[in-house]
Amino acid sequence: MTTVARRTWYAEIAIALLIIALVILCVFLVRQYRTIVRQETVSSERVRFADMVRHHTLSSSDAGLIEPWMTFAYVSVSFRVPSPYLMAALGISSTTPGYPNITLGRYSRLIATSSAAVADEVRSSVKEYLAATSTPNI
Repeated sequence: MTTVARRTWYAEIAIALLIIALVILCVFLVRQYRTIVRQETVSSERVRFADMVRHHTLSSSDAGLIEPWMTFAYVSVSFRVPSPYLMAALGISSTTPGYPNITLGRYSRLIATSSAAVADEVRSSVKEYLAATSTPNI
């Protein structure tokens, strides 16, 4: 193999490695962009929900607003439902790591069920508590 042919071969390998590196970089950049967009969506939902809580008391009709990104503590404070009540109503063990500061979505992964099912259970528990503790209008 001549020196010119060897240099051409090295250049082709270098270009191929550069193209591979660029493809890998693009894949990681797209993944990072998707993560940022998802975080912005959750953040804007949190701000909207916090504004709603500040401006009026949440009732059982607002329980549909409960989402998997919320923590049990967040639900408890927002709807004025005691955290121990949620723990008992949902059958959550006292050894659950991070309770009540664990998101509903993460808790659903711990118990190997869907986050929608856990959110539905929390919604119904909140509705039951608020219905039981609401004062009738006289």
